Amino acid sequence: MRMPRVISASGLSFLAGAVLFACSPSTIGAKDWEIYRLGGREYVSDENVAKFYQFQRFAKEDKNRLFKHPSLVMTWKIGSQAIYVNNIMFNLSFPVIESGGKAMLSTVDLAKLVDPVVRPSYIKKPISFDTVVIDAGHGAHDSGARGISGYEKDYSLDTAIRLENALKARGFKTIMTRSNDTFLTLSQRVDIANRARNAIFISIHYNASGSSTGKGIETYALAPQGTRSTNGGSPWSSPLSGNVRDAENIALATAVHAHIIHELRPIDRGIKRARFNVLRGINKPAILFEGGFITNPTESKLVHDSAYRQKIADSIANAVVKFKGAVSK
Repeated sequence: MRMPRVISASGLSFLAGAVLFACSPSTIGAKDWEIYRLGGREYVSDENVAKFYQFQRFAKEDKNRLFKHPSLVMTWKIGSQAIYVNNIMFNLSFPVIESGGKAMLSTVDLAKLVDPVVRPSYIKKPISFDTVVIDAGHGAHDSGARGISGYEKDYSLDTAIRLENALKARGFKTIMTRSNDTFLTLSQRVDIANRARNAIFISIHYNASGSSTGKGIETYALAPQGTRSTNGGSPWSSPLSGNVRDAENIALATAVHAHIIHELRPIDRGIKRARFNVLRGINKPAILFEGGFITNPTESKLVHDSAYRQKIADSIANAVVKFKGAVSK
């Protein structure tokens, strides 16, 4: 196997090699993977992953595992439901487990998360896009979260408009689900996205919590078939329309989340999975971005600052450029 080509990506390096799209590791090549069936689920070992991806260094220390390329470091911890790639947090569908002294990663997380993140240019039949559908969350009577200094619907719309301008400046076409304080149902937003040709979808939101202590950013992609959402709920046995783009969804989420973390330095709540209605039925790469907690005094001040919202918009636009380059053949 040739060594993958390294592409810099503002705080997260994509290793461009060959990743499979919506498939199991056995589809990558049965000879490359030793599959363990544990507790009714399939896993691959830390040693197998290190060998397949040709990490230059692989180290074990108690429950911790380190995988290292010159421009990429991945860490696992047995018992954890998150891994880190270049210090970016990724929430797994299933925890890392231990068997026979080896750390085991589910084949779902290998195929649907690790592979698209480490080798995005190998995504099978990636979309060729020149358009971004920008969805400003909430609107009109649906104000979204009520923050210390304002409402989510207003911050989301302002950020979406800034993102539209930033993307146009970078040569992209844009479609806005809403450009003013109007209400759209979730199905209407999905319909707008699905009518767009050669496009990706980004939904902009801001967060809230029951106390003032919640803080940080998080980015969501659709949960794969047969897995739970990061925040709970029952797994879905049937695929959703959006699952056809699982690999691209996580690669797009990675590009956006990593750029924001690298350029704005917020608290990292991780890249997560969910079955939000606005993501379920979309037939193109789609993510939902939560830009901070407007119920937190510190983050509320940041989000209320138009200059900060401009930084978010510029960072997302830069990430879209990087994502397009990473998945292009």
